[in-house]
This record gives sequence, C-alpha cells and structure tokens, in this order.
Amino acid sequence: MALNKIEVKKMTSKYCDNEHERVLIDEVPLDVIVHSFYPSHHLDGLIPTILDWIEEPREKAFVRSRYLSFKQREMLPILMCPDDCDLWCTLIIAEVVRFGGTIKWERMGIDKCTREDLIEGFENIGTKVEWLEKVPSMTFQLEEYESQISKLIRE
Repeated sequence: MALNKIEVKKMTSKYCDNEHERVLIDEVPLDVIVHSFYPSHHLDGLIPTILDWIEEPREKAFVRSRYLSFKQREMLPILMCPDDCDLWCTLIIAEVVRFGGTIKWERMGIDKCTREDLIEGFENIGTKVEWLEKVPSMTFQLEEYESQISKLIRE
C-alpha cells in the first residue's frame, strides 16, 4: 500500500496574507486538492481547523477532542472558512480510520449540520455529510501523522 506524505507547514493561502499552518498532502495544500475535484464548490482558501484560531472555548475543546481521539473511526473537522474561524460556516470533514500503524482519511465531505443541530451540540458534526466521492482516500504513517497534526493543536 502506497502511503501519502502529510506535512503541516506555515504559508499564506488564497484569503490569508499572513502565514498560517496549512495541511499539505504529497506537497499539495489540502484545500487545493479538494477544490481541484470540485471547483464549483469554491473550497480553495479553506484553512485547517487550527486550535489557536478558534476562539469559542467549546468549539476549541470539541475540535481538540476529535484530533486526539483514539477511536478506530472518527469524523474530524479538518478545514474551515477563514472568515469566521468557527464550526458554523463551511466545514470539511475527514473520516479518519486507525488501522495498525496507519491513519487513513477514508473519505472527505462537507458537513451539512444545520444551525439547530449545532445548537443541540457539536457532537452532531460529521453526522450529516455530503461526501465528496471524487476526492481519493489518503493513508499516512501513524508517527508522521501525529507529529504533523500536533502543529495544528498547539495553543
């Protein structure tokens, strides 16, 4: 099985002139990858769910819990809108599967939770997803994945 390379690197993005962390898969920013398969969805310019950028404490705690989850399968909010930096705008979900020494992003999609769903609780994130079937799955070596993702959850 071919593994993908994941890297979290500081750089600018489409809507952010200030350098910030971006997730690169095989040296290509994740938002660019997703946008290339679905250009009409205008997903380029989304930024990772960087804990330091999320201000609301409950949202921050929720995202942290998903990043640090040891569940075999978890719905991880991985990209968000740079305008609001919260969980209420466009949110890309990665379905994360742990298997042995690897992490697989089995599929990605757009979270479709309603305002009412989110008021009920952030745990609803990832329960209603428009899966982006054209985006391929991505598999990472566990240690590399954890090392790189840790850069997003520093505060």
